[in-house]
Amino acid sequence: MENTKDFAPRVVFTYKGRMRIENEEVPEAQLVTGAQSGDAKSFEVLFNRYYNMIHAFAYRVCLVETEADDIAQETFIRAARGISSYRATASFKNWLYRVAHNALIDWGRQAARQRHKENQFAAELESRSQARTPDYADIHAALKQLSPDLREAVALVYFEEMNHREAADALGCAETTISWRIFRAKGVLKKLLGSKKGEAS
Repeated sequence: MENTKDFAPRVVFTYKGRMRIENEEVPEAQLVTGAQSGDAKSFEVLFNRYYNMIHAFAYRVCLVETEADDIAQETFIRAARGISSYRATASFKNWLYRVAHNALIDWGRQAARQRHKENQFAAELESRSQARTPDYADIHAALKQLSPDLREAVALVYFEEMNHREAADALGCAETTISWRIFRAKGVLKKLLGSKKGEAS
């Protein structure tokens, strides 16, 4: 049976082709146990199930497609190496979010490039203020002004549809911290989008 260090590199070379393998519906707990025992196929099924989720989270936070690719790949490399330390006190999905969060912290220390659009959150803000719907450029510029920790909170709550407690578990912080970050993000975006509306009037 292969051990963890043997199947970690396989993630690097196979993530683009994400092949489906048999027994995809095996219960998650069984797959985790298998992966912790060094079974590469068990980890590959977990990888196939959660790669898109982690990539989407990374993309919404880092705002750069190529950076999101790298962050998602790094998340699963770390997960493969660290899965033996996983304990079922939190869901495996939230554990993966925590691994991705740590990878994003490292990315944030190394790069400042940030780019992306998310009209759903802007639409939610605009419906509250009854202001005009901002265009892509306005949304993009406003989101770039948010700090990475605020974008993480926005991504989990508004796009991953977590409640504040679940987002706090994923990021390893207090629920009140998530609530404060969402409050701050709304304030910043409303101010920025409002100023754009004034310029257009």
